[in-house]
Amino acid sequence: MQLYQITYLGPDPRPDTRMVEASEVQAVIAQASARGMQVFVRPYTRPHTPKEATP
Repeated sequence: MQLYQITYLGPDPRPDTRMVEASEVQAVIAQASARGMQVFVRPYTRPHTPKEATP
């Protein structure tokens, strides 16, 4: 399952950030746009543990 990190941009120095599934990204953008908000969307990749990084 592909996750995306959504950051709501605004006047707050600590923007609200959430994780959503790929199927939800379009709805989040539409909802933010309807409210006059901007969002920053980027793919989320979870950090690898040292064990996972070893081939």
